[in-house]
Amino acid sequence: MFAATRWELQAVRRALSADRVGAIDGVRCYVGQQGNRTYWVIQTGVGPVVAGRVAEKVLKAQAMSLVMSTGFACALVPAQVGDLIVGTGVSSVQGEGTWRMGSDRVLCDEAIGSDILVAAQDARMAVRTGLVVSSGTVVWQAEEKRRLQRATEATALDMESAALASAAQEHRVPMAIVRTVSDLLDEDLPLDFNLFLRPTGWLKGMQAIIVRPSSLAGLNRLRQQSRVAADRLTDWFRCYAALDRNVLRPSR
Repeated sequence: MFAATRWELQAVRRALSADRVGAIDGVRCYVGQQGNRTYWVIQTGVGPVVAGRVAEKVLKAQAMSLVMSTGFACALVPAQVGDLIVGTGVSSVQGEGTWRMGSDRVLCDEAIGSDILVAAQDARMAVRTGLVVSSGTVVWQAEEKRRLQRATEATALDMESAALASAAQEHRVPMAIVRTVSDLLDEDLPLDFNLFLRPTGWLKGMQAIIVRPSSLAGLNRLRQQSRVAADRLTDWFRCYAALDRNVLRPSR
């Protein structure tokens, strides 16, 4: 399981306790056993470049039977915060304002789909299925989200799944995307979070907050939504781990 941020990683780890912590080429891996399954839970960092790099290191060194991209996502269809996003495929997108899809579409593995949906039913979660698109930047304005949805007809947006899928495809490992909704199609994020992804980003991001004190209310709202998304992701993983099927055990 690959998750971008510490908050997303912790949501998974609350459900999947680690028996040991290891490292692959500098990448920390939390490894735990649940029934017949062995889970590797790994933080990638934010964005496609670091996610792809981490996945490549792990998959090159350790054989796996499934790559799962997990964490939070922006819903591009009507949804509620905390709903489950299940990807049927993933593609990168480029060109903010005139969005176009990349040529790197990867289909998600259908064999794992029944377990995903059973776990969602057990967790009493609403599910949104469809194409997930990954952008190299944070799409933070509602107008831009709607423009992206019209161009791609995607169900959800994240930043890492396409890069993870590319690494999985290169190593011939099936791919799954299971995320929870943290922000919605028709809402702006409180700030342009791309500021925080640049070399001097934290300084510029804090300056943006200072000059726009009203953004604090939006940040609090987003924090609350992220907490809901995290709790629901934990709920789903607990139900999923209870399904005793041998689908995620690394090959030996």
